[in-house]
Amino acid sequence: MVAFFWRIPPLFFQAFTLLLVLPVAAPAQQGDGNADDRIEDALVYLNVTSQRGDWYSPWQRSRTSRLTGSGFIIGPGLVMTNAHVISDAKQIIVRRNGVGTPFFARVKYVAHDSDLALLEVKDRAFDEGVEPLELGALPSLRTRVRTYGYPSGGEELSRTEGIVSRVQFITYLHSGADGHLGIQTDSAINPGNSGGPVVQGGKVIGVAFQANSNLNDVGFFIPSPVIKRFLEDVRDSRYDGYGELGIVSSNLVNPAYRRFLKLPDELSGVVVDRVLPGTSAEGHILPGDVVTAIDGVPIRLDGTILYHSHPLNFAQIAEEKQVGETLAISVWRDDRLQEVSFPLLAFPDGPRLRSRFDQLPRYFVLAGLVFMELDQEYLKTFGNYWQNAKKQLLYSHFFAPLENSVAQKNPPVVLTRVLPHPINSAYRGRANSLVRSVNGRKIETLADLPAAFQSGKGPFHRIELAESGIVIVLDREEAEQAHEDILRTYGIGEDRRL
Repeated sequence: MVAFFWRIPPLFFQAFTLLLVLPVAAPAQQGDGNADDRIEDALVYLNVTSQRGDWYSPWQRSRTSRLTGSGFIIGPGLVMTNAHVISDAKQIIVRRNGVGTPFFARVKYVAHDSDLALLEVKDRAFDEGVEPLELGALPSLRTRVRTYGYPSGGEELSRTEGIVSRVQFITYLHSGADGHLGIQTDSAINPGNSGGPVVQGGKVIGVAFQANSNLNDVGFFIPSPVIKRFLEDVRDSRYDGYGELGIVSSNLVNPAYRRFLKLPDELSGVVVDRVLPGTSAEGHILPGDVVTAIDGVPIRLDGTILYHSHPLNFAQIAEEKQVGETLAISVWRDDRLQEVSFPLLAFPDGPRLRSRFDQLPRYFVLAGLVFMELDQEYLKTFGNYWQNAKKQLLYSHFFAPLENSVAQKNPPVVLTRVLPHPINSAYRGRANSLVRSVNGRKIETLADLPAAFQSGKGPFHRIELAESGIVIVLDREEAEQAHEDILRTYGIGEDRRL
């Protein structure tokens, strides 16, 4: 489920610190020595060399960095870990607990929206004689769990124990835009445990992944239903990701609202305030509908369902579906109960709102004008973008797609920088502005730019910005002459990545 959290100031979420590898304490019932040995034989230490793109100077890459993390063997040659541990990886070296021999691994499948990854080790000697760990069920509150991993970059296995204290939807910090089921525990949190298993009764019931830096002894792990969904998704040899129901709703705890809607006393549910454009519910669910049940599971007046005895947001029903599967919805509409069904679709704006990994930024440079897409990674270059970025950029990125009748299929194009040169010296203050047209041609995607600049027949390039029709004018011949000089001056090997 994409978390529509931009309505809440991101400073709230900055209270959370995404650790390279955290330990979700929560450990388990202490078993016999043989069971502990079996679990520890399947644990893996990860050493990852990574390199990200640079969204400020997109023709460059950031310096390489070394990360360490944890994982566990879940099948022949297969290691489960967190996506944030292996994101942008150039090399992954894995070593089994207690075994000195290192092996090379590659990413087989990665789910950045749920912070999970499956690695593959080709060398059969890697897990010879090792019994893969099994997945267990969702744990109950106040039960003990045990977390395994390699915190603080240490190469010796750590074991910590704690109590399951909360089961709820939380924001997954890796993508920055997705909320899924998460479990809170009170084990100590240290960088390095991310990707390590959380065990109860000899089975894996979660993967350690993030912590709250403002609270003591509070960590979170990805529970087994999310892990199982990921493994089911990749059974067809590709990862499709999560679908999104696509409704914004309000609870019906107010009896006057229920009477206003003429909702019978025996029914409960949530009232639909808005249907997001381009999502699964569009054309099937209407504003004002009361959604009373999904797949036969009744929704309570506060918008929750009972899930393994835990009260959770009703979206959990759609969470466990795969993209393309059918949802059966019961709605109170026109003073009667009706049934509708439709396939679950991916959220169209998901890629734009999420942080980007395992890819390089797209860009186009002409005469020192740097053009890029308006996405989450670009906004991060401002630091606290809610305070530092132009309000027009924030509106266009977060809110405009929700207000349009048709979902925005492509991210807008932004003039992100003006590399100083006499040809463009008058326009340095125009950086970080949305681009409306070039030489009279509307710009809808970054790929439109080369043809738009080539299309002009007059002696000038005319670039219209979205800010009250402000225009940048360049002499065409002078721009062409200065272009190569600017590329050399700023060390730009290629003027585009489209």
